[in-house]
Amino acid sequence: MALGIPTSLLVARSAQIPLTYPVAPQHKLPLLLPLYLLVPVAVEVHRRLEMRRWSDYGILWNQSFWRLMAVGFGVAAGGVAALVALQLGLGWRCWQSPSPQGSADRPVNPDRSANGDVVTPSPGVVLAAVLPLALFVGWIEELVFRGVLVNGLGQIWPVGLMAIAVSLIFAASHLLWDGPAGAPQLPGLALMGAVLLLARWAAGGSLGLAWGLHAGWVFAIAAIDALALLKPGKDGPVWLMGRPDQPLTGLLPLALLALTGAGVWAFG
Repeated sequence: MALGIPTSLLVARSAQIPLTYPVAPQHKLPLLLPLYLLVPVAVEVHRRLEMRRWSDYGILWNQSFWRLMAVGFGVAAGGVAALVALQLGLGWRCWQSPSPQGSADRPVNPDRSANGDVVTPSPGVVLAAVLPLALFVGWIEELVFRGVLVNGLGQIWPVGLMAIAVSLIFAASHLLWDGPAGAPQLPGLALMGAVLLLARWAAGGSLGLAWGLHAGWVFAIAAIDALALLKPGKDGPVWLMGRPDQPLTGLLPLALLALTGAGVWAFG
């Protein structure tokens, strides 16, 4: 954090990003990336000082790790797809052809050809850009919250207290960027953190499954948003669907998380 925040501020100044709070959605990624890029370096320094191995944090890089990651990714992306299909079936959302223009508050900046015509990236290009980003974000957050933080707090606190603390810290960390407006999602984010922690336990300490789940959720949501695949349909109950841009405030997304957690528990 000591290096990441100054780096993010330098990026904001160089890119002329206004330093407003909460951070505008289109500015989150440029400000987060410098911080996330420094995380592996910081963990490596910490690992050397503590004389630990990467496997102690759940990073194994073996065949089982990759298989668990792939399974988690498929389960998470498939769950989001099933939830979207349910909303389409109930008429709460309407499908529209892929359009790499992004949503109104997260526009994708198109390129321009030599003659000045707007050239928008194809859906394949958009997905090819979203996938590695989702994998990277999922890996970094799992390494920090379900890796380093779990190991550290697990040495001083009982397992139950550690699990609650890690889940709450994971949820509260989103307020750093979303501000007080993100508070309604805190219970859902805490549940998400608990499911991901459960995934590490189910995988015998490996972060493969947790990483796959996290990256799959990020990829599915970001892809739908970047390609503008959905548009509003008839008004559905907010308590079921969730607030706009805050899906974890709805009962159906929370039920999906709970169902995923139940599956992970059965797997474990």
